[in-house]
Amino acid sequence: MGLTSALHVGQSAILASQAAIQVAGNNMANAATPGYHRQVAGLTPGLSNRIGTNSFVGTGVKLRDISRAVDTALQTRVRGAIAREARTAIDQRFLGALESLQNELTGNDISSKLSEFINSFSELANNPNDDAVRSLVLRQATGVADYVQNLRGEYGRLRDEADRALAASVEKADGLLQQIAAVNGEIAQTEQGAGQANGLRDRRDQLVSDLSELLDVSTIEQPNGSIDVLVGSLPVVLAGQSRGLELRTKTVGDDTRVEVRIKADGSTLSVEDGQIGALLGQRANTIDPAIDVLDTFARELIFQANRVHSQGQGKSGWSSVTGLVQVANPTTALSADATELPFDVRNGSFALHITNAATGLRESALVSFDPATQSLNDLVASINASGLGNLSASVTGDGRLSITASAGFEVSFSEDSSGVLAGLGINALFAGSDATDIAVNQALLDDPRLLASGLDHVPGSNGSALAMVGLESLSIEALGGRSLRGYWQAHVNGNAVRTAAANDAAESAAIVREGLEAQELAVGGVSLDEESVDLITYQRQFQAAARFISVIDEAMQTLLSIA
Repeated sequence: MGLTSALHVGQSAILASQAAIQVAGNNMANAATPGYHRQVAGLTPGLSNRIGTNSFVGTGVKLRDISRAVDTALQTRVRGAIAREARTAIDQRFLGALESLQNELTGNDISSKLSEFINSFSELANNPNDDAVRSLVLRQATGVADYVQNLRGEYGRLRDEADRALAASVEKADGLLQQIAAVNGEIAQTEQGAGQANGLRDRRDQLVSDLSELLDVSTIEQPNGSIDVLVGSLPVVLAGQSRGLELRTKTVGDDTRVEVRIKADGSTLSVEDGQIGALLGQRANTIDPAIDVLDTFARELIFQANRVHSQGQGKSGWSSVTGLVQVANPTTALSADATELPFDVRNGSFALHITNAATGLRESALVSFDPATQSLNDLVASINASGLGNLSASVTGDGRLSITASAGFEVSFSEDSSGVLAGLGINALFAGSDATDIAVNQALLDDPRLLASGLDHVPGSNGSALAMVGLESLSIEALGGRSLRGYWQAHVNGNAVRTAAANDAAESAAIVREGLEAQELAVGGVSLDEESVDLITYQRQFQAAARFISVIDEAMQTLLSIA
């Protein structure tokens, strides 16, 4: 080995220490940069040269590579934790919002409004002839109807909020996929199978982490340095190409459903975690079921109250009464889907009465009806064929049953075993078919004397009012055998349990994510103290190499001077 070889040793040390100093400086400069991973200068000794029979001497140091301090398995766990935390935060937000809208146990809630409504009928039962009490009943009925309808509107706005957030999240995810694909292309072009473009890889990792907040993803690295991004088993990024995401809306019956699909081929993604997964889940499993529960509650409140009211009598009868429910096809059997009747009408009969207002003389007839075989037109024919004079029935132009008494006569009803009177909105307390349109019958608001308080045409009777009080504990088949109050309370309690669980899950998810990020930071984060120590070490190495070269230079000068 000669002095020239020694100079090469010094040169290698100079170059390696320069690179290592630059790496340490770059780490220190990016100590606070989000997504930056500490870089490590990999130094390796050069190959040894034989200088004797059994002797080898080193040839200096080489910079093997500059790599990132990354634990890919830990990185995958962190991304999963980010997606779960984002999901639980959305769950917590919407479940809490729903609980806030329900506002139970505050005195201004459905349970309280229902109690006030039922209690007003209890007061009417005690004072069936008091017009002031009748006005109170109608005011409380309006209160519960308005509250239910307003709550339904708030539910709809909550769903709209979820839809807007979902659309924004899908659009953001689509943009991130395009950026990841673009960086994939830059990495493949820059690296060309040799080394790693650390800055570009850090940028791509940050994009994938941002994507993990929106949906649960996995990645597969390819030999050229690019990654494929998958949601479940479906790829959404292949090398330098984004397959794109879009939100599609479709209508199924009365429901509007949303799906996240891949633009390239229309495949539907099954997203479980992240903001998108949570929004889809909250829409399908929280908001829509809550709307269904409220609509069912309102529909049964309307039908059960109307069923009681339609068989009762007020202080005066009807000179003319028109049903509040439209029938789409009056020629089709009422049990058929074509009629779009919202209430359950069964085979049975009802009593129809026509009373001379001046003399009090009353004629009655029993009208039988089978919705499986008879249409609204058939019902009209049966009423007109009942043998009662001074009374006629017809179907209005918009498909409603209308019954009209002659001048000086009043029509009333009782003993309805079929539910057809309530189903068609005849002598009804409530109008509407669900929470979107529930309201008090305007005819009763115009003339409170029509409010039914009695039964069997007994003056001063309170039978109908007492039957209405019984609705509070009535077991309803359509509600699974529960009462109106029990059905609503079960829903509210279930939502409260889910909200508490969501709060706990959000707290736990945050703790897990913080713990994993701390572990990742310990692996790939920059410690200024460590970098300072490394910087001093590389500085000493550089100084020593410079001194070594100086010594070799002096030796060469000495040899030259001798020559």
